[in-house]
Amino acid sequence: MSSNIMLPESPDPITRSETVASKISFNEQSSSRTSKVAFSFMEKRAMYRVVVDGADVTPEDILEPDYVMMVDTFSHAAFENKPRFKSETGLKATSKSRSVTEGAMTVFATTISLDDIHIDHTLNTSEGFIPDDEVLEQAPSAFYLPKSKPVMSYPPEIFIVLKETETCYLFELPSFAFEKGTPEADKVEEDNEFYQYITVGKGRNRKMIVEETQTEEYIAQTRHTLASRPQRKNAIAFASLWDMHDTYAKLANVKKVEEPDEMVLYQSAAPNLLRKKKLNVFDASLKKGKCFEELASTSEFLDAVLLAERVLSTLEYSEAQKKYRGLVRINPLSLDLVYIYTMKPLWTFECEDTINRPITGISFNPKNENILAVAHGKFRYAECYNGLVCIWCTKNPLKPERVYQFEDPLTSLAFAEKNPNWLACGFANGDVLILDITSYTTKSIAKSKRDTNPCFEPIWVTSWRSIDKDNEFVMTSCQDGRINKFTNTKTHDFICSPMMRISTVEGKMKGLEATKACLKVDVPITRYPAALCIKWHPNVEHVYLVGTDEGCIHKCSTHYLNQHIEVFKAHAGPVYGMEYSPFMSSLLVSCGADGAIRLWIEGMDDVIMTLTCPAAVYGIAFCPINSTVILSVSGNILSIWDLRRKTHMPCAEYSFPNNVVLTYIKFAASGDNVFVGETSGRIHTFHLEDTPIPPFYQRKMLDEAIKKALCTRPQLLKQLEKLEKFREKYAK
Repeated sequence: MSSNIMLPESPDPITRSETVASKISFNEQSSSRTSKVAFSFMEKRAMYRVVVDGADVTPEDILEPDYVMMVDTFSHAAFENKPRFKSETGLKATSKSRSVTEGAMTVFATTISLDDIHIDHTLNTSEGFIPDDEVLEQAPSAFYLPKSKPVMSYPPEIFIVLKETETCYLFELPSFAFEKGTPEADKVEEDNEFYQYITVGKGRNRKMIVEETQTEEYIAQTRHTLASRPQRKNAIAFASLWDMHDTYAKLANVKKVEEPDEMVLYQSAAPNLLRKKKLNVFDASLKKGKCFEELASTSEFLDAVLLAERVLSTLEYSEAQKKYRGLVRINPLSLDLVYIYTMKPLWTFECEDTINRPITGISFNPKNENILAVAHGKFRYAECYNGLVCIWCTKNPLKPERVYQFEDPLTSLAFAEKNPNWLACGFANGDVLILDITSYTTKSIAKSKRDTNPCFEPIWVTSWRSIDKDNEFVMTSCQDGRINKFTNTKTHDFICSPMMRISTVEGKMKGLEATKACLKVDVPITRYPAALCIKWHPNVEHVYLVGTDEGCIHKCSTHYLNQHIEVFKAHAGPVYGMEYSPFMSSLLVSCGADGAIRLWIEGMDDVIMTLTCPAAVYGIAFCPINSTVILSVSGNILSIWDLRRKTHMPCAEYSFPNNVVLTYIKFAASGDNVFVGETSGRIHTFHLEDTPIPPFYQRKMLDEAIKKALCTRPQLLKQLEKLEKFREKYAK
């Protein structure tokens, strides 16, 4: 394959040089925008021919005569103002004269016939154009609305096209003529009589409001109903944080109009005898003056003082607060780390009102873990103290933020789950009260009454349970063995409903083996033991456990109100506390007056493990971050147990003064902080340090520790393994 390029015949040297010179001079003069034809690469290219195997394969020109090139005076096609040639001759003549090279780019212009363009004359082509006489300050600067004609102005001519539509019959009453005596004639006479009755007769007085019609409802809107466009202008508005705070504070004090309650029975009286109530829109505290005597009792001033005290207390307890919040941690890889289970004291909650007042209950707020409520009553039967409830905050250990005084000593308390501002309190005389802790003064939401509450003895446990997403009720256990439910109604009555009454257990029981009591005199009596503690099942909502002063644990259900499901003997004395393991829902630990801590597994009758203490154990707690660590309080000794290390004695013990008895122990949610309550009215806060690193598989470590303790009891170990296989199969 051969390709040759054929050159045209060489012209006369003189003529060719003149041509080149003329072209060069044309390039020099093109910068001055002359009307001569510009030098084009395409014209130079046309001088050559490409022949391959004797065939002419020279490419054709890219330029087409149908397109017209723009002159360099045109900057854009929209601003072109020179006439165009419509004929082909004119297009061919101008295609060469309107070629301009601008930065190695050629711009072309096309001719478009206006007859092919459809223009909609109904559109407003001036939309978006700002006239010179328009005042922009009267409209917002972010956008501009086009000027519109007034509503009442109409165009001079309106073109209307009328077309005939399909006829729709809304009602038709044809006339018929039949021979008298025929069934059709009888039907027509009956219809005529009915028509006379509803038009002329008595039927015309009927009620027609509810009668049906056959007329279609059609709503039309005319241009007179259109709203005119409002005037706009620029404006500046500024509101600081203080302005917004004052505004929302005033709105919060606006009282809502109370709707009449259908459940309340009002006294029947004439309307003119009833006095109208005046609605106070704002709180009376907003109208007080600026003196200290007037401001000191307002809730706004007390809130400000509360926040100031929290800030000032950090100056004294800054290091303790850092440890409590987990900001300062011990390096687990340090070489001098020893597992000695150290309890570092952080602070102590105490004030003048709580000195020598025994602590009978502590409850942490479910929504705010920094807030805890403490109940002060009497520890021994012969003691005589008034009731006291203190609301403490971990951010201010110096002074309680709320103090409520009562005549009767308190025995228990608990925060509500759905309404965290509500606090249920149980008293030694059997009363149950719900407090609102948002108020600085004693404000009761509901209180039990003697005509509905059968309890006259101490309420040892108060706990909240949910009926549905919004409603809750209070479950209480009493000294006489009653388990009651208290429900708050719309009439603000605290209604008591009996749920269960624990009976004395006779005969042989499961669990701990106890000697049979010898009865000297056979007297048939009915006795009810005291229900000292309640614990709800972690997996089954309707099941709960009740510990009694007989040392028995009753398994009950809210579905069975007259009898328990199961009962077993746990201690030789009263049962003071029960806790479920957070890592194994079937593991239960109990403590009692016999100085023992016993571990039970659901589904097994025998005790798994027994930890011995020197005195009665009043409280016990599982560590939430280490499955094998257990804390207990016995007398004036705080004991720390680690099941994977040893069970015959605690890993560490801490003694308190001899004249106090520890009554309460609780882990914080973080797992490193511990709260301990005592009979002298103080609550100690400790930070647990120098403990083993928590394992990754917490349940596996706890299971191994239990099986290690059962190595000397092979039958019980085999029963435990069968129970685990059954649960795994049931779970699958």
